[in-house]
Amino acid sequence: MKKSPKLSQKFFLPALAGASLFIFVLFSLSGCSFLTEAKSYDPPPFEKIHVKPWRIINRCKPGHYGGTLSLADFGTGPQTFNPITADDATSAEMATMLFSALLDYNYKTNQIVPGLAYKWTHSKNKLIWTFYLRKGLRWSNGTSITAQDVVFSYHVMEDPNVPNLDSSYLFLNGKPIQVKAVNPTAVRFILPSPDSAFLFGVAGSMPIVSKKSLEKAYKDHEFEAAYGVSTPPDKIVVSGAYEIQEYDPQQRIILTRNPYFYAKDIKRQRLPYLNHIVITYVRDYNTWFLKFISGDIDAFPVFPPKFYNDLKAGEKRGNYRLENLGPGGDQSIIIFNENPHSKFLNKVKYRWFTNKLFRQGIAYSIDRQTMIKLCYNGFGYDDIEDFSPGSLWYDPNVPVYHHDPQKAKKLFREAGFHWKHGKMYDQYGNRVEFSLLTNSGNNIRLEKGELIQSDLAKMGIKVHFHSIDFNTLITKLDNNFDYEAILLGWIGSGDIEPSENDDFWLSNAEDHQWYPLQKKPATPWEAEIDKLAMEGISTYNFKKRKKIYDKLEQILYTEEPQILLPVKDEIFAFSNKVGNADPTVIGEYLTYNTTDDMLMDQAYMKHRAEKTAVSTIPVSHHTKSITAPARRNHPGSVVQNSGANQIRQTHTMKKENK
Repeated sequence: MKKSPKLSQKFFLPALAGASLFIFVLFSLSGCSFLTEAKSYDPPPFEKIHVKPWRIINRCKPGHYGGTLSLADFGTGPQTFNPITADDATSAEMATMLFSALLDYNYKTNQIVPGLAYKWTHSKNKLIWTFYLRKGLRWSNGTSITAQDVVFSYHVMEDPNVPNLDSSYLFLNGKPIQVKAVNPTAVRFILPSPDSAFLFGVAGSMPIVSKKSLEKAYKDHEFEAAYGVSTPPDKIVVSGAYEIQEYDPQQRIILTRNPYFYAKDIKRQRLPYLNHIVITYVRDYNTWFLKFISGDIDAFPVFPPKFYNDLKAGEKRGNYRLENLGPGGDQSIIIFNENPHSKFLNKVKYRWFTNKLFRQGIAYSIDRQTMIKLCYNGFGYDDIEDFSPGSLWYDPNVPVYHHDPQKAKKLFREAGFHWKHGKMYDQYGNRVEFSLLTNSGNNIRLEKGELIQSDLAKMGIKVHFHSIDFNTLITKLDNNFDYEAILLGWIGSGDIEPSENDDFWLSNAEDHQWYPLQKKPATPWEAEIDKLAMEGISTYNFKKRKKIYDKLEQILYTEEPQILLPVKDEIFAFSNKVGNADPTVIGEYLTYNTTDDMLMDQAYMKHRAEKTAVSTIPVSHHTKSITAPARRNHPGSVVQNSGANQIRQTHTMKKENK
C-alpha cells in the first residue's frame, strides 16, 4: 500500500486491459438503442495490417465477435482524453483503454509482458535498455507508430511546463533518463543510476502518443488543451483496443473497436471481440444494485458488502455468479501528526504522538473484528501490513496488532500514562484526548471512526471525532498540518512494485505524512527506512529485494507510524452472459478493477445467453441510498508534486474519498 496526496492514478499497466477504479460492468447482448449492432458474429471489418510479431494474448479462451459491453462509472466522465496531462482518476482510467505503453502486466502471473515493444535488452550494468517495437504498428488513423513517437512522448513527459503526475519516474537522483531513437522501430533508454522498478514504472506506466498528431500543439504551448473533451473523436488518435465514437459529458461515452489494434488470441483471431463498449456515468451504488436485480445491469461491485446476502440468495436463479476474491489493497489508516513545525499542535500531544509506545497502545486498543462485522458485514481481513496478502511482497511473518486491551494498557503504562477514575492521564497530569478527523459523506468510514472513538473511550481516552469536507481535510494533512489525527483511505500499486511506496517511506518525501519533507531523518528508524528503500530500488535480484522489504516492514510494524485498519474482501457479481470474466484481486489499482477482471481486450458476449429475470431476489433494508464517492479532482481535490529527490519519487497513488 502506498500513501500519497494524489487522488488518482495515471497508470498504464496494463495498457490493453483497460482500467477503472470504479468502472463496473453491465453487458447487453442486444446492444443499446443508440447503437447499430452487427447482425452476426462473423469477424468484424479490421483494417489489413502486417504486424511482426503480432501480440498473442493467451490469458483467456478464444471468444467470438459482436455485442456491446456496457459499463458504469461514478462521476460525470473524463475531463480530458490527453493521457499525459490527465490528473483526475476518470480521465486517467479512460486513457488506459485508449492508449498502449511499451510493456504490459499480467496480474495472474505477476509478470511484465510485451506491449508495443515485443522484446527488450539491457547492458550488463542495466543502465542502458533498448526496446524493439513490433513492425507494422498503426495508430487508429492508420499512420505508423514509430520510435519517434516514443521519444516525443517521453520528451513531453519530462517537460516541467507540461503537467504530468508521472514525470518523477523519468528522474533518478535528480537526473533525467535519456531517451533516444536507434532506428524507426528501436528506442534506447539511458539511466543515470540503477532502477529495479524501471520496467514497471517507466516502460510500463507511460502512455505513448502520436507525435504527428500532437507535435504542433506542443510547440504552440497548447499541449495541455490537446485531446480535450470537445475534440472531435476522429481527431483523437489512439493505439489501444478501442477508440472514441461518441462522448456526452455527464451521461455516457461510447467506444468502438480500433480496427488497427495489434493483438490476436491464441487461435490467431484479431482482437478485440466486442463491437462497442458503453460507459454510463452514475452517482450511487443503490441505483446499480436495483438495476442489477431487475436484470438491466449484468455486473455489480458488491460494495458495501451488505448487499452480499441479497445477491447470494438469488445467485442460482439469477443468471449471474458471485466471486469473493479475498482481501484487496484498499486500506484505511490513522495518522498522528508528528510534525514539530506544525503551528496547531501543542507540545503535550506532540510528545504523545511521537512516542511509539503510545502509538502501539492505540493499535492494540482497536477492535478490528467488530469493525469487520459491523462495517463489512463480516467480509474483511485484519492480518494487515503495507502489502496486501495477494502481493508477492507480502510477509506472513510480520506481526499484526490484534485487539488486546491488556497489552495496550501495559504499553501505555510503560510510556508513563496512568488512570484515575477511568480516565487516562500522562505523567504530567494531562488528560489524554485528541481530535480525529475524516472526510464527510463516507458512511462506512464514519462508522469506523465511531467504533474507534468507542474503543478508545474504554481505555479512558477521549476522542473528538469529526467529519469535514474532503478537500479541507487534504489541505490540513498536506499543507498547513492543522490536525491531531486523521482517518483516511489509501489505494495504490505498491503491491506490484514496492518502490511505489518510496514517496511515503522516504523521510524527505512530501508524502511522508506524519512528518513530511524532513531535511534529515528525524529518528534513527526513519534513517534506516531511507537506507533500505534506496537499497530496494538499486537491487535487481528478487530474493534479495524481498529480504530488504521484509526488514523494512518489520521496522514499520515496530514503530507503527500509521495504524492500519481492516481491509474488506473484494466481491463482484458477474453476468453469466459475458465470456472471459476472470477476476484477480491484484488489479491495476489493486482493488475494484472490474475492467481488468473482465480482460477488456478479450471480453466477449456469449452467443445464445438468455437474460434470466432476477427481480425475484428479495430486496432488503440494505438497499437504502448510498452517496457516491467524490473522485480525485472530481468534483475537486488537491494534486501535488513530490518535493523528495532521493532515487525516484512516485506520483501514482491516491487518497481515497470513498
